Amino acid sequence: MNQYVIQSALRTLQVLLAFGKPPHRFGLSDLLLVTPFEKNQLYRSLRTLEAAGFIVADSSGRYTVTPVVNVLSAASAHGRPLTLVEVASPHLDALAEETGEAINLNVLAGEQAVCLDRRESPHRVRLASVLGQAYPLHAGAGPKAILAFLDEELRAQVLRKLDGYPSYTSTTQRDPALLARELELTRERGYSISDGDFDENAKGIGAPIFDGPGQVVGAISIGGPSFRVGATELARYTPLIIRVARAISSGLGYSG
Repeated sequence: MNQYVIQSALRTLQVLLAFGKPPHRFGLSDLLLVTPFEKNQLYRSLRTLEAAGFIVADSSGRYTVTPVVNVLSAASAHGRPLTLVEVASPHLDALAEETGEAINLNVLAGEQAVCLDRRESPHRVRLASVLGQAYPLHAGAGPKAILAFLDEELRAQVLRKLDGYPSYTSTTQRDPALLARELELTRERGYSISDGDFDENAKGIGAPIFDGPGQVVGAISIGGPSFRVGATELARYTPLIIRVARAISSGLGYSG
């Protein structure tokens, strides 16, 4: 046994770990059955943990852990790269509250955009999206924001396949050269616009999300029915969507 190990402290920590097993609620007699320690040793460990605020006794004399253990849980996650959903979630909440319209978070998966998270509009007439649904990159605010910032070779590859992608409406772009021009404009201004190309009765705006190395990994978008989302609303949403996309990218480690 290591001479520097404090045996009473080690025992107390092992007793604390016992609460991680069902039913997560133990009295002294219960712990005698699930730990190798003697009654007096257990009693001293329980009182130590109680004094430190890690456990609390109920009216029956059984102990449960307290929210103090959440401090250790948070510490264990420190330094772990956050997922896109974790980083984006509070920004989606704020954007939905500020605009009152549908907010979508898309992630790039191969040559498709997948709806990873969303916030629905409180309005009775609103845009609907399906979590986990995959869409081609040639139409819609989020998908086009991703496509515009893809590596040039990958973008060209998608454009070559344009004939094989669906025409959602009469304004879905079918000409590779015209779509390439639109994507170039999107890169210049930093955001995409969808005006009836995915849903003929809807308009939206989207901005790309980048990871630490600077690769586009997804997009965030705001959208609503055309009778409620016009040029004035899109102009108001523009700085919001750019700001949020940058904040999410920064949360993923992007510094560009």
